[in-house]
Amino acid sequence: MRKLFDNLEEYCILALFPIMVIVVLVATFARFSQLFSLFWGEELARYIMVYLGYLGIALAMKRRAHIGVTALTDMARGKTTKRTIMVVQTVIILAFCAIISAFLFSLIGKQFGIGQTSPALELPIWVPYAAVPLGMILLAIRTCQVFRANWRKLDEE
Repeated sequence: MRKLFDNLEEYCILALFPIMVIVVLVATFARFSQLFSLFWGEELARYIMVYLGYLGIALAMKRRAHIGVTALTDMARGKTTKRTIMVVQTVIILAFCAIISAFLFSLIGKQFGIGQTSPALELPIWVPYAAVPLGMILLAIRTCQVFRANWRKLDEE
C-alpha cells in the first residue's frame, strides 16, 4: 500500500497519458477520414490534460523539480537560516494549497447542487473541476514530505 501511495502520481499519469493520446489520435483520424464522429474526444482529452497537469505539479514537488523550492535554501548559509527559509516556503505553499482547495471545494459544492454537466460527455462538471483540489491536496502532502526530508538532511550535515 505504501508503494502505491509513494508512486500515486506516476501510476495515474502512466494510465491517463496513453488514454489521452489514443483518444486524440482516434478523434483526429475520425475527423479527417469522415468515417465516424468522435464528438466527445476533444472534451475528454482536455479533462485528462487538466488532471495530468495537476498530478504533474505534485510529482514535480516530490522530485524537487520546482525551481523556487531549493534556490533560496541553497544560497543560504547556516542551518538556522536554511530552516527558516524552508519553514516560510512550506507555509506559503500550504497556504496557497488551502486557499485554492477551499475555493474549489466551494465551487464544486455549488456545481454538485446544481447538477451541471459537460456538453459532450454529459459528465457532472464537478468531476473535471475536482482535478484542482486533488492536485492541491497531493501537492500539500508532497510538500510536507519534502520539508521533512530536507529537515532531516540538515540534521545530518
